[in-house]
Amino acid sequence: MNHRKILAMAVGATLAGFGAQAALAHGGGKATFVTGMSGYEETPNTLSTPGSGEFAAAVSKDGTRIDWVLTYRNLESNVTQAHIHFARPAISGPIVLFLCTNLGNAPSGVPTPQPCPVAGGTISGSLTQADVIARPDNGIDSGAVGFAEMVNAIRNGAAYANVHTTGRPTGEIRGGLGKVHDDEDDDD
Repeated sequence: MNHRKILAMAVGATLAGFGAQAALAHGGGKATFVTGMSGYEETPNTLSTPGSGEFAAAVSKDGTRIDWVLTYRNLESNVTQAHIHFARPAISGPIVLFLCTNLGNAPSGVPTPQPCPVAGGTISGSLTQADVIARPDNGIDSGAVGFAEMVNAIRNGAAYANVHTTGRPTGEIRGGLGKVHDDEDDDD
């Protein structure tokens, strides 16, 4: 069994335990993205950390909602926040979508994100156009246009999920988003 299938099964089992399996179910026209998270993906400095995690996102058929689940464990210090950033692999980019925060630092104009589990755990939620933080310097608009731009970024490998900690404020674990998960793909 390939790594992607194992990761998808683990995320599915986590979702089932939290009653959110429908959020990332295949079918119904949803595109599902799953990534493992580690310090090896961090930039500008690659990190050796015992921390790891998984992030899965399902874009609704009409592209107006992203249902997500984030699990992380064994981080070297307490979690401060987690986000989706806009950037290609090996590049640091701006925060565009908050997943959670313990800092009370969400910009005005977006809904208040939920708290992050401090020492590890699993959280889930949904993102919509209301959650987009406009990044004009990067061509990301606010609202529905910006949300569509981020969906395109995710589909094209130009976004990543990142978990930040007190010891690693720029991020301790990261995972790139981009390739649609396909259960039929047996060539990896």
